[in-house]
Amino acid sequence: METLPSNTTPDLFTVYDSNNVSNQVTEIKKEGARCSRDEEKTMDGNCNGRSRSNPIEFDEISRYFYVPITQAAKQMNIGLTVLKKRCRELGIKRWPHRKMKSLKSLIHNFQELGSSCGHSGDIRLIREIERLEEQKRLMEKLPEMQLTEDTKKLRQACFKANYKKRRMVAIA
Repeated sequence: METLPSNTTPDLFTVYDSNNVSNQVTEIKKEGARCSRDEEKTMDGNCNGRSRSNPIEFDEISRYFYVPITQAAKQMNIGLTVLKKRCRELGIKRWPHRKMKSLKSLIHNFQELGSSCGHSGDIRLIREIERLEEQKRLMEKLPEMQLTEDTKKLRQACFKANYKKRRMVAIA
């Protein structure tokens, strides 16, 4: 603790405590960075305005099923742990990103294989694509749903056909 020189007026400060001042400055900085109880902090420490009392609804979460869970958490401005906890509360045990991506690429590959073989207007091809798209819509509503055996076999057949096509191009 330091005392001020005697020539200063006693009504200003008689005792100067440098530790006390630095503690007050630190407390002011901490208070400025605090969020209210109902707000959450973002990654950079700022408050994002999302209220903790408003739980994330299934519809909001389902919009992000097409991206990895870490990216979804960032886009929703919530922590990964908070998102996972809310998913468990809603009955989503595993994040469905990979299944959704698989179905999306299967539809694309199936359309591509059908058009390359000249079957783009075939009724069976159109029905199969509609069935796959319906399964994709169902999976958005029920993320725990498993892919059907027919879909798994179709996925394997498309992978095999693409592999053979790449192999033929590499040989030629």
